[in-house]
Amino acid sequence: MLEIVRLYKWSLQGLFGFIPALAIAYVWFFSEPTMRLESHAIHEAAIVIAIMTSSFIAYITWRCYQHSREPFLRWLTLGFLGFTLVYLPHGLLTRTADHNIWLFLLYGPASRLTMMLCFVAGLVHYGRQQEVLSGREERRFWLLGVLLFLAIDLLVAIVAYSPVAGSLWLRLTLEGGALSLALLSSIMLLARRPTSPLMLIYLLSLVMFMQSSVAFMLAKPWDHQWWLAHAIFAAGFFLLSYGVAQAYLTTRSFVTVYSMEQVLDDLRQQTRQTETALHQLEQANRELQQLASTDFLTGLSNRRRFIGDAQRQILRSQHSGHPLALLALDIDHFKQINDRFGHGMGDQVLRRLAQSMNSQLRPGDLLGRMGGEEFLVLLPESDASQAKEIAERLRLAAEQDCQRVDGEQVEITLSVGIANAVTEGYTLEALMKTADDHLYQAKQAGRNRVIGEP
Repeated sequence: MLEIVRLYKWSLQGLFGFIPALAIAYVWFFSEPTMRLESHAIHEAAIVIAIMTSSFIAYITWRCYQHSREPFLRWLTLGFLGFTLVYLPHGLLTRTADHNIWLFLLYGPASRLTMMLCFVAGLVHYGRQQEVLSGREERRFWLLGVLLFLAIDLLVAIVAYSPVAGSLWLRLTLEGGALSLALLSSIMLLARRPTSPLMLIYLLSLVMFMQSSVAFMLAKPWDHQWWLAHAIFAAGFFLLSYGVAQAYLTTRSFVTVYSMEQVLDDLRQQTRQTETALHQLEQANRELQQLASTDFLTGLSNRRRFIGDAQRQILRSQHSGHPLALLALDIDHFKQINDRFGHGMGDQVLRRLAQSMNSQLRPGDLLGRMGGEEFLVLLPESDASQAKEIAERLRLAAEQDCQRVDGEQVEITLSVGIANAVTEGYTLEALMKTADDHLYQAKQAGRNRVIGEP
């Protein structure tokens, strides 16, 4: 479906570009050849508008070139300037048409040929890197251009008073040259497969310039075809000037102005990239949060996370009035394990013990490593007897399951202290102090035991 819509859009662009051909054919086949509209005032007014427009657009194009330094825009500026200087006598000499028609007529095709020569040169330079011209080089370029255009004006005047002025081949050569160069420019542009909307406007303008040259070749001075040719050329010129104005108001470049379709495609691609980057960032943040809240050795909650989770659980128990207990656990003689078997073995003991305790706890119980060989367990919904039962289960599991690690005989025992919220109050600080005190009593009483409320 997308390709069908694109084909339809291109068809509409082509149809729009060749509408003048229908008008040319209509005037050629159905207008009265003898009908003429010889109005010097209308022609002079049209020339004034054309010269003012071309001068303004030449200036705007030059401003775009000063900003972007695209070689294409330099030649486009020169083309508008050349058309202005060579076309100007065509208007000034309007009233000499009755005395020397060729002095009046020849400046028209000469101006179009001059402009097309510059446009071809511009397309040759289209897409090249930005220019770095010195001020002297740039001034010399514009000065040589102006002198060349004035020389063309003088040459046309000389030819207008020569015997060949009225030759059909001369007029066909000038107008046919403009037509051929416009066709060549169109082919060069199509070969580049332009995607910039401004270059598509430029292509449509070239198509209209070609058709205006055809109309001029079929026309006679002051007849309907002649006026139609002027109108077609003006339509192409105004369309191109619109593109220049659009460039000036956006990027001041013909290369880096994009179509709405390209902008939306780029926007969709950037949105996908942004979403991917956000997903990766969220994942990285989750991983960082996990690293920041997890003990790297055992995978249990670290001190910071355990305290935060425990305080929230204690607050819920406080509001509900349900019992809650805290266990403080410590591995007996852990320093001796490290000294005898090495710290690698000590790390394995810690990991194995963490797995063993996790397997003995209920869903909702909180287990965390406080540092070294010290652990805390928070037991929601547990009174003193339940807490002591769980503590004994943890102690026996450690004593039974952790006797051998990687073939080495290692004796593992736990000392456990218990604190109950019913007697100590629903504050983590009070529970931790009481549990530590009972843990110390268990150590003093010979280790490998559980001490709770007296």
